[in-house]
Amino acid sequence: MSVGQFLNQHSFTIVGGAALVLLAVALLRDGIEPSDLVALGALLLGLTLSYSLFNPGKSTETDPEAVLREIGAGTPVLLELQSLY
Repeated sequence: MSVGQFLNQHSFTIVGGAALVLLAVALLRDGIEPSDLVALGALLLGLTLSYSLFNPGKSTETDPEAVLREIGAGTPVLLELQSLY
């Protein structure tokens, strides 16, 4: 796997981790306060929720023949092609 492919496939995780580290450095340089931990927790929760909401997941249809039968059978079919990367 090349560096470019790795960065492409893991960009959300890398940027999210960098954001957490930068926010932690900025907030915790004067000591740990409860509001600092709330801000870090909110960012972590937001990143976790956005990852779970926008992760495409696996296809609900596993039989290619069933898909081919529906295409052209008189019913509109939404065909979505997706990649895990």
